[in-house]
Amino acid sequence: MQGASRCIRRATSFFSTAGIRRTGQTTTASASLSARSAGTVPVRQLQTASAATAHEVVHEDEKALRDVFDLPTKTTLGSRWYHQGQPTGLLMESRFVSPKSFKDAGKQAVVEAQQLVEKVLSAQTIEAKQQVVKCLDQLSDALCRVMDVAELVRQVHPDSSWQMAADEVYAEMFNYMNGLNTHVGLYRKLVEVMDDPECSRHLGAVEHEAAISFRRDFERSGIHLTSQAHSRFVDLSAGIHEQSRDFLRLQSQPLPKNRTVDVPLEHLRSLPSQVAMEILQTSRSHKRKDGATIVRLTPDDYAAHYVLRDCEDEATRESVYRIWQQGSSDAVGALESLLEQRLELAHTVGFESFGHMSLVDKMAKSPDHVDEFLRGLAAQASPQWSTVIDAFKAIKGSDVYPWDRDYLVSRQQMDNGALPSLMPYFSLGRVVLGLSRVFKSLYGVELRAVTPQPGEIWHPEVRKLEVIDEDNQLLGVVYCDVFSRNSKSHVGAAHFTARCARRIDDDIRVQGSDAGHSSQTVVERDGRRFQLPVVVLICDFPVPVEGSPPLLNWSNVETIFHEMGHAMHSMLGQNGYHNVAGTRCPVDFVELPSILMEHFARSPRALSLFASHHKTGKPLPQELIRQHARQRRQHSALDLHAQLFMSALDQRYHSSKLHVSQNTSADGWSTQILADVHRDQMFTNAVPGASTFFGYVHGTKWQSRFTHLIGYGASYYAYLFDRVLAGRIWSRVFAGDYAHTPASGIDALNPLSREAGERFKNEVLRWGGGRDPWKSLASVLDNGQTKGSEIEAIAEGNRSAMRTVGSWQLSDI
Repeated sequence: MQGASRCIRRATSFFSTAGIRRTGQTTTASASLSARSAGTVPVRQLQTASAATAHEVVHEDEKALRDVFDLPTKTTLGSRWYHQGQPTGLLMESRFVSPKSFKDAGKQAVVEAQQLVEKVLSAQTIEAKQQVVKCLDQLSDALCRVMDVAELVRQVHPDSSWQMAADEVYAEMFNYMNGLNTHVGLYRKLVEVMDDPECSRHLGAVEHEAAISFRRDFERSGIHLTSQAHSRFVDLSAGIHEQSRDFLRLQSQPLPKNRTVDVPLEHLRSLPSQVAMEILQTSRSHKRKDGATIVRLTPDDYAAHYVLRDCEDEATRESVYRIWQQGSSDAVGALESLLEQRLELAHTVGFESFGHMSLVDKMAKSPDHVDEFLRGLAAQASPQWSTVIDAFKAIKGSDVYPWDRDYLVSRQQMDNGALPSLMPYFSLGRVVLGLSRVFKSLYGVELRAVTPQPGEIWHPEVRKLEVIDEDNQLLGVVYCDVFSRNSKSHVGAAHFTARCARRIDDDIRVQGSDAGHSSQTVVERDGRRFQLPVVVLICDFPVPVEGSPPLLNWSNVETIFHEMGHAMHSMLGQNGYHNVAGTRCPVDFVELPSILMEHFARSPRALSLFASHHKTGKPLPQELIRQHARQRRQHSALDLHAQLFMSALDQRYHSSKLHVSQNTSADGWSTQILADVHRDQMFTNAVPGASTFFGYVHGTKWQSRFTHLIGYGASYYAYLFDRVLAGRIWSRVFAGDYAHTPASGIDALNPLSREAGERFKNEVLRWGGGRDPWKSLASVLDNGQTKGSEIEAIAEGNRSAMRTVGSWQLSDI
């Protein structure tokens, strides 16, 4: 069974240092969950609200939703919500009122789980065996409702006593759950039930998928191995966990003192003045014989970002790039040990490679299928890569190299001229209001701001939203903690599931089975009782200036639309079972709903629902959207290359061909593979200039910074895969418009169609992980816009299906 609900994070860009800050200037944002509360939030209007509403129609309940995010923090009632009154429990959980009660809740959950274990083991009659999957699902939920909150608290809670309690709870429960995952009796009973026709024929479709999920989790834990092999499996798992922690820990280590570059002061003058001043203040300098000032620069992420983007001297850019990308030899060692142990672990369980082991329950199914998809996508991208490289060579007048990339991108943008900012049209409150309007158009649900109870949130900036349907029924709760603060860890933008939706009126009665359930956390539908889903959205938005609403750039808007896509999956994916609810689905399917929402964040039709100037209320001009879209698309092929490269590198690192024994390089065998992937025909074939611009730079070890290998081992391709799926559904199901669509063509498109929204909800969202995602994909596309033969190929979910997806055009490059 899964140790905790997945914390889903957005993919990052290759070699990107955009947004990097000096150590200690961390930024994160989170989303807050909350429980059912009466009424909407009583808030004051912004001073500019009356002027704004002269140009936009905002109903009273919508204004409350907008203003709860747009009012400056010091003028809201956030502090009163946070501090006053008797605490009712974090996230509406009466068990979570203090660090001590939180630890008690962890112990109570283990007691409940152990009783459910005994119920499973004692099941002898047909009736009792038919309850086994339900028992396991209830058991998993009992543990995860505490473990998932513990993980959240560790990341975002500002109180160290809460953080320490969460660390203790998580560690103890993690060990207990690992014991369950290797419990032979539980595994054998589940297999007995699934293999007994008299029992299995009573399993519903979703319950059967839940059973398969549990069985795979058991077998992935090596439960079917001999005693000696299982002992080795346990040792390898512990080693992998330790090496993973070491690899991540080494990311925060400062560069060695001898890792510096001597840069003439003159070469720093093209950097922003504040950045240049910070570099000078933190670097040593000396005078050369000719009188020039030489700055001894340490190329950390912060300095490297600005030098590579703004420095006009190529030799300086090259020197900084080479030193910056040297990476950490210790991190390379930890990574190689991790990858070697993952391979041995896969062999121990009976798989050819870790990739084969990891992908067996994904849509891709095998590494060969992933390779088929990546090569198909690369082939379609080759012309765009050639166009970009040719343009860069024309600007520079010679061959281009990796250290030229950011500089030439910046040069092209400057040559095109600066565009007026979109930020005045994207106040956070207007964006959240826009999300509510989009969800109402598509699915008949909307967001409503409500007042948290005392002790329900962990910081006064956290906002609580209820998700309600057209019958005013509560579907779930979303907590939004979206601003940067020092008490947050480096999670970036993420979606945490604090509580999954689950049917509870048919629960197995044991001591503690009602723990945490109350009128605020349970709803009744059609005579059945369901546990409300609760999710937390984490973002990384700058704290607004005094007296102004928070203003977002277009990328921020895409981020919150993306995370709300995950949230809506959790709200609508209520199939009755915890283990396959909402976002508990294959990793190469889970990003589909969230990436689809990014299309709405770029759609002129959707933007017209909310994008208006925060002072005047005037709508965002369509031509300005198109101008920004053209500028962004100019280099989108580079981002695609980066994602393809990281996906291919991830696959090679988790293949059976590590060439450990043949390695003679002091830089490590992983560096040799890094160089091999750079030379792969996937990236160089038919693209003049690719061998220098995309090629490997001797002495660099970028893999030492590839932290996604920890959480997304052998599955980094998933973001690209779902990006292609989302693009296909956007064009074939939603008949979606694009920011670059000519004005004359926008009126003919209607991405906000309720029919399309209902189709996506019924064929994808509502299933969560309770149906084969290939069947969901085939069903949602089977609307007359896709050939029948293609639908049949997709439904098979085999190599041909992966090749088909790889041939689909990416609309945003």
